[in-house]
Amino acid sequence: MNQSKDFVSVLVRVMAVGLFFTSGLDKISHYSDNLQLMADNHVPGFFLPLVILLEVGGGAAIALGFLTRFTAIFMAVFSVVAGFLFYQGYSHAHLMVWLKNISCAAAFLLLCLHGGGKWSLDHLIQRRLARR
Repeated sequence: MNQSKDFVSVLVRVMAVGLFFTSGLDKISHYSDNLQLMADNHVPGFFLPLVILLEVGGGAAIALGFLTRFTAIFMAVFSVVAGFLFYQGYSHAHLMVWLKNISCAAAFLLLCLHGGGKWSLDHLIQRRLARR
C-alpha cells in the first residue's frame, strides 16, 4: 500500500506541473508573442523571464520533489494572479480558464500541505541530513 501511495505522489507532482512546464517552454520559443500578450494586459515585460523560470524551473523542481512545499506556494500564487491578470471578462472561455487556474492553485496548496512524498529529492535530502 505504501509503495502505491509513493507512486501516486510522484504521479501527482508530474501531473500538477505538466501544464506549467510545457507552457514555460512555449514561452521561450514564442518569446516576443508573450511579451506582446503581457503588454496587452498591462503587465511589464520584465516579468516574462521570471515567469519562465517559475514555470520551467519550478515545474522541474516539483516534478523531482525538490523544495516541493516552497515552490508549490509560488506556483499557487502565480496561478491565481495569472488568472486575474489574463482572463478577465465574462465570456465562458475566460471563466473556464480562470477556473482551471484556481484548480491548479488548489493542487499546489495540497502539495504544500503534503510535501513531495517518500520518492522525492526532499525526502532523500532529509534522510541524508538526519544521518549526519
